[in-house]
Amino acid sequence: MSLSNKVAVITGGTGNLGQAVVSAFLDAGATVVVPYRSEASFATLRARVGDDGGRLHGQQVDVTDEAAVARFVDAVLAEHKRIDYLLNLVGGYEGGKFLESDLDQWDRLFQLNVRPTLVCTRTVLPHLVAQGSGRVITVGARTALEPASGSTAYAAAKATVVAMTQAIAREVRTTGVTVNCVVPSTLDTEENRQSMKGDPSRWVRPEQVAALMLYLCSDAAAAINGAVIPVYGQL
Repeated sequence: MSLSNKVAVITGGTGNLGQAVVSAFLDAGATVVVPYRSEASFATLRARVGDDGGRLHGQQVDVTDEAAVARFVDAVLAEHKRIDYLLNLVGGYEGGKFLESDLDQWDRLFQLNVRPTLVCTRTVLPHLVAQGSGRVITVGARTALEPASGSTAYAAAKATVVAMTQAIAREVRTTGVTVNCVVPSTLDTEENRQSMKGDPSRWVRPEQVAALMLYLCSDAAAAINGAVIPVYGQL
């Protein structure tokens, strides 16, 4: 699969999942632009991907700040002339039962999981619609579809991402743009191996999620819009 001459904006590209996704898109030939939080995290990403042929770019951006994201997108368009793919990977988890979690936790989890996807999609989507093509991918979580005790605020935040994805997909269905949500279960990362019980061989490798995202950005996936795709491994 070749994505040469395509430009992907990948938020959360310095995280565990993000690094795998950035690597996959670079391997497919895309130019990748990553808004990052710290210089050190971007340096770690660059060290992982190695010689990318000059196709990995980054800028320090607060992806919850609409004005900052607008400036970032303008800079990407000025340098690369287009954006083809927006992958919204920023997110984070906190546990807590409903009666034990305070409103600060709810605000934190919505700020972390919903606002970056909302802000970045609102900013990039008009450009995709104007050019008549493009892909937007969001990330849900299994608990958003199968809520369980102990993660109420997180489940609600991720469920919002799922519903927002489906609603946007309906709105852009005649534009040549597709919007889909990937829903992983437990990811096999070093942090999860340290903090969680279970058999990691049954978990989902970040590279497997990256492969699905790569497919959703391909021409072969042009008919897939508004999908909520579970990636649960063997759990």
